[in-house]
Amino acid sequence: MAGVETILSLFILIGLGYLGKRTVLSGISIAPLNTFVYYFAVPALLFNSVYKLSLDSLFQPLYLATFLIAVVLTGLIAVIGCALFFKERAKEVLVIRALNGTFSNYAYMGIPIVYGLLGEAAYGAMVSIILLGNVFQIGGTQFLIESQRQEGKGVKQFFTILEKSIVRSPIVLATFLGVLFSAFELNLPTVIATSLDLLAPATVPVALFCLGASLEFKTLQQSRLELVWLVIVKLIVHPLITLAAFSIAGLDDKNWFLAAVYLAALPTGALAHVMAVRYDVREKETSLTVVLSTMASLLSVSLWVAWVF
Repeated sequence: MAGVETILSLFILIGLGYLGKRTVLSGISIAPLNTFVYYFAVPALLFNSVYKLSLDSLFQPLYLATFLIAVVLTGLIAVIGCALFFKERAKEVLVIRALNGTFSNYAYMGIPIVYGLLGEAAYGAMVSIILLGNVFQIGGTQFLIESQRQEGKGVKQFFTILEKSIVRSPIVLATFLGVLFSAFELNLPTVIATSLDLLAPATVPVALFCLGASLEFKTLQQSRLELVWLVIVKLIVHPLITLAAFSIAGLDDKNWFLAAVYLAALPTGALAHVMAVRYDVREKETSLTVVLSTMASLLSVSLWVAWVF
């Protein structure tokens, strides 16, 4: 029931954005709100998540590597399907398609669902996977797109791409700083800690509001089958490959196994739309992928929980 309520809450926030853009915000750009989410709210959320946990509870290299392997394999399947079935050739578009097929709604759905089902015993596993997913998937998306947009080759060019996609990424920097503060057990001044606690919760509602504001359903007629393919990849293929990867690797920690499968089974996260807006690559299709996968997840997530719990 908690999962159903969480999903319905998502739609309320998305619906408010859709109505807002067509009434009081008509003709007003939502780009500044997306910028706020990317540069301020998400970094605050990620920093808080890792800063407040011990490193021992966060890092299990074999489990995290297995989760990443499943992400990469799923992304390849999404890309190959788009290229073969829908004749997509633009490399930047394929990168965004891979993100749509693998990036989960970690923050708003992942935390309440996984925590509600597995309790505190799985909290470290859940946070670790969420942090890794944000850094690897969002940072990797930036790296690949920046690679396409930079001219020239060589070591200098590589470091230019690395700087733009990773070094300047607020998501990567916030996570790295959180790890440092946790490792050295550093304490933040009370006023800064309080400010972060106020800022972090803004991530989900603002991102979902922007998502709803950007919805254009006429896009569904143009890319209907491709969007259906991405939804299938996200809700069925991704968790299935994750389950298979953990089974083949022989990883038997139940909390890590279940947390990984549940997080992989979630619909596409709104941050994928933030990235599509940032690089101006298939923004409308990405927003629809988020909405359609969220709608379908009302059934699919329930089935996955019933199957593997």
